[in-house]
Amino acid sequence: MKMKNVSGLVSLSLILALLVGCGGSQRPPESSAGPPSYSESMPADAQSLVQQAELAQKANNFTQAISLWERIIQKYPNNAVAARGFATVGNIYLAQGQAERALQYFDYLVYTYPRWEGLHQTQLDRLKALVAAGKKKQAMREAVPLWDASSAQPDVLVGLAVFMSGLYGADGDVDTGFSWVSVGFAHASTPDEKKLLTQSALDLLKNIDESGVKKLNKKNTSDFMRVFLDFRLAQLEMQKGQQEPARESLRRLLNQNPGHPLLPEIQAALRGSRPEGPALALNPDRIGVLVPLNGSYAKYGEMVMKGLSLASADWSEMHSGQRISLDVKDAQADSDAAIKSFEELVKKDGALAVVGPLGAQAAKAVTPLANKWGVPVLALTQKEDEQTDNSFVVHIFLDNRELVRTLVKYCREKLGYTRFATLYPDDRYGQKLSKIFAEEVQQSGGNLLASVSYKEKTTDFKDPIQKLMNIAKKNAPPSGVETTPFDAIFLPDQVQTVSLIAPQLPYYNVVGVTLLGTNLWSEAPLVQSGGVYMDQAIFPTAYYAESQSPRSKAFRERYEAKYNAPPSYLEAQAYDALMMVLQARNALRSGSADRASLLQTLMTAKDFEGVAGVYSFTPQGDLDRNYTLLQVQNGQLVQITP
Repeated sequence: MKMKNVSGLVSLSLILALLVGCGGSQRPPESSAGPPSYSESMPADAQSLVQQAELAQKANNFTQAISLWERIIQKYPNNAVAARGFATVGNIYLAQGQAERALQYFDYLVYTYPRWEGLHQTQLDRLKALVAAGKKKQAMREAVPLWDASSAQPDVLVGLAVFMSGLYGADGDVDTGFSWVSVGFAHASTPDEKKLLTQSALDLLKNIDESGVKKLNKKNTSDFMRVFLDFRLAQLEMQKGQQEPARESLRRLLNQNPGHPLLPEIQAALRGSRPEGPALALNPDRIGVLVPLNGSYAKYGEMVMKGLSLASADWSEMHSGQRISLDVKDAQADSDAAIKSFEELVKKDGALAVVGPLGAQAAKAVTPLANKWGVPVLALTQKEDEQTDNSFVVHIFLDNRELVRTLVKYCREKLGYTRFATLYPDDRYGQKLSKIFAEEVQQSGGNLLASVSYKEKTTDFKDPIQKLMNIAKKNAPPSGVETTPFDAIFLPDQVQTVSLIAPQLPYYNVVGVTLLGTNLWSEAPLVQSGGVYMDQAIFPTAYYAESQSPRSKAFRERYEAKYNAPPSYLEAQAYDALMMVLQARNALRSGSADRASLLQTLMTAKDFEGVAGVYSFTPQGDLDRNYTLLQVQNGQLVQITP
């Protein structure tokens, strides 16, 4: 079948004739006139159709979605939105198992829209369709040319590496598949890309024996890829019952390769192993507690104990007949004291698990012992970035990155903000939070126009504000209108400082922007301190005492009745931590409440409803929880999510 040159309007009948009438996935013959004229800018009247098509697809109404996309293709054949339509419909057919049909759409797109920005991704999708259509050898032949053509698109290269490693692995060619994974990692930049490649490597190696690993090791494997091979050797040691040598190998891999994407898998393997040697004492009814009982931090230890005591009482009331005892030991900032208390809890008292410590130094001190003895520890601290082997330590605490991510996501998706700025204190907290904010803005597709610091104890913010505005104006696209160049400004500092900054912002022409903060803003009367200058300000928090959720409200009422004061985050978090341990223990069969089984059960928790939020654990053992967003509206704090 011959195809006329496409110029101007393309009739739907002509497109469908190509798609339906032509056998197989043949490409239309080239015309001397070349591809049609082409525009990237989507026409305004096309947006409504696109939204309808996306909604239909999201609702799994694929027939309607295809019909709408084909209308778009017919009306706007010389626009990038038509290419997007061909790609989308092709993927719908591919997902439905109609590979030949998908190929017709992909082939036409590749021929007709060679300048479309999504061309290389479509070519990758086309390879998947070829394999699904039984043309695996053709797909493998065309992979290398696509790799060369996609050199400037890392996401396509990573996807291609994952795809090809799977093909070679299915053929039993682990060597070539491993090479594809290796070159894929050279182009991976995002955590999701590294996670995909990591899983590909694990899939390739899961069935090879020791001789197969040694064979791969001789192929001049990089140090980075050798971590996967050493991990496989440790797995084989475990399968042979050589638990302690395997655990030592895994710990060595953790310590020698900080930041490697395989670390979560290594930690999971350690959690699933059981230490060898003399059995430690075990009392399944006893939960250890490590908190500061004396000194300047004793007041925080007292707050934690109030939450734990209330949780213990509530559990006993709900589960009559179940014995629960809390064994409390002192854990100051002194590492030696924390270690001594931890040893007593485990070796002498036989605690099933330990809640605490509360301080970062104490947690760091007991972590090696928890991992060595296989004792689950629910530390009331944030997970440190540089920490490696924390296989038996679960950090049940707020996470600064997740807090900031929640805030940025709301600004991007709900408010439509694209331009941001940061004004932060030049201290450890300010530096860390400003860095996280910059990374999350970039990851979300936003634009951080300026980031400026100020010295601690500053009261006059004229210079940093003016510097911030000057930098932001230089980085902002010209608009022809004199206005504040950013939509929101991030202020990661205490309420006392923020209340000084806020009134000075409009004085130096920072107007019409939303102030964004951190959980520090929940620790003081923000509205009273900042006044009208804080109106519409937004900040995340791990616990909101005034939440109207039934569970949180009931906790607050019971706490106030017992202690004559409202609870804070520490009491709520301690309450949830103990409840999670007890629920995991309760899920074990009678007589099988050993420490490793408890940890494994705890790690499978999904959507645990606590008083400070909903908790789950990722496959890598990290805590996944929701955070509350609060906004100042007309002089009142209002919960806006969840």
